[in-house]
Amino acid sequence: MQSDVNVMPAVRWKPSDPRPLLVSVLLVVVASVVLVRTLPAMLGLFAFMLIWYAAAARHPRGILALLRRLLPFAAVILVLNALLVPGDALLRIAGHRIFSVQGAHDGVFFALRLGVMLTAVSLLLAATDPESLARGVHDMLRRLSPSLAGRVAFFIFLSMGFVPLFVDEIQRVRVAQSFRGGNLRGGMLQRAGSLRMWLVPVLMSAVRRSGELALAVELRDTRHRLVDSIPAPRARAIDIAWLVLVIAAVVVVSMDR
Repeated sequence: MQSDVNVMPAVRWKPSDPRPLLVSVLLVVVASVVLVRTLPAMLGLFAFMLIWYAAAARHPRGILALLRRLLPFAAVILVLNALLVPGDALLRIAGHRIFSVQGAHDGVFFALRLGVMLTAVSLLLAATDPESLARGVHDMLRRLSPSLAGRVAFFIFLSMGFVPLFVDEIQRVRVAQSFRGGNLRGGMLQRAGSLRMWLVPVLMSAVRRSGELALAVELRDTRHRLVDSIPAPRARAIDIAWLVLVIAAVVVVSMDR
């Protein structure tokens, strides 16, 4: 499903089998939450994800676009932790602690964790399409429960297919509100008022679009024909090699205690 709006920076590497990529992304996300405990290990995992994304994108602009989208969230996390977490003073103003060393450390750690997870999910969304990912998930779960595999595959297909529609609608609302003076410029209060003007039409359009998508799915009987209409995925050597490399990277960063 194509869209006029780029949701994720484009990548050139498109795996023929999404299952190794999905397993790799799940391993990285779980490792960043459960296994990685130190700042150097999290930094190493984030560097590995950037290298992985660069190898998939094959263009430095892809990494720059990804970092540009991550920086605002990382800055907010860093500032909030430095302000709220108690500890030794990193910055004092008029004798009062403003930023703490422990808070800055935690902020960097959590910002790197967010960067790892967002980079992994961005790679998954940019390197796969709803059809192949739904078929891959179905093949992974069908031995456990065929009915559950069909439901999960259908949910993934609809979820990924709805993202371009929703982003296109945001773009239309942005253009319409800009003609009405509802741009996100000026002071904080003005931006908050403009954002409120955006929320109602975007939510109403999202509900309408979701209803249209659900009706189209039912009329085409996509729920029962989805898996049979998509070719079975076939793993290549490069897909397995990336999975082995991800497992090795997760093991290495998990050993740092």
